[in-house]
Amino acid sequence: MEHIETVKELIACYKKLPGIGTKTAERLAYATLRLSKIDRDAFQAALFDLDSKVKLCPRCGTFFEDRCPICSDPKRNKQLLLVVSDSKDILAIERTNTYNGLYFTLNGNLSPLKNKTAKDIGIDELKKRVETEQIQEVILALPTSLEGETTALYITNILKDLHDVKVSRLAYGIPIGTNLEYLDEMTISQSLKGRVVISGENK
Repeated sequence: MEHIETVKELIACYKKLPGIGTKTAERLAYATLRLSKIDRDAFQAALFDLDSKVKLCPRCGTFFEDRCPICSDPKRNKQLLLVVSDSKDILAIERTNTYNGLYFTLNGNLSPLKNKTAKDIGIDELKKRVETEQIQEVILALPTSLEGETTALYITNILKDLHDVKVSRLAYGIPIGTNLEYLDEMTISQSLKGRVVISGENK
């Protein structure tokens, strides 16, 4: 017996979420059906609010409702720019209460297999921002995967000729293959403090 059409559509929606396969999507769909009407209404309202209330900051890539709490903060160190490949990593770093600079979120990482080029992920915009905003240090907080390492190397190469710009990265205390969202605050905090300079050390 096949799923009814409405449930098929719900399963298809859940499968679009990262890490959700067919079996998990089916369980989520039927769990949603078993929710009370009050809980389903709250679920629908939350999804609706994503469109009507939540905005994406065009400068740093974080999500906000009223105004970006990072870019609008006058106490931020505007000479530090930390680069991530996913906006959720900003929240992971902010929870450490260690970093007080600005952010730039790439649209993923360089990936020939996924046809993601430097232009696709926003590296041109990153370079322009570094040039125009008098950034003194760019901190790369990218995944330690092959794609993340490739992206970090590419960014280092395009920024190395800019005067007075130091490029550093999080210390290798972060386990290889681990994304920031799965790390505890202490690990991220220590990695920030022990970041490694990639270029511009003597500038």
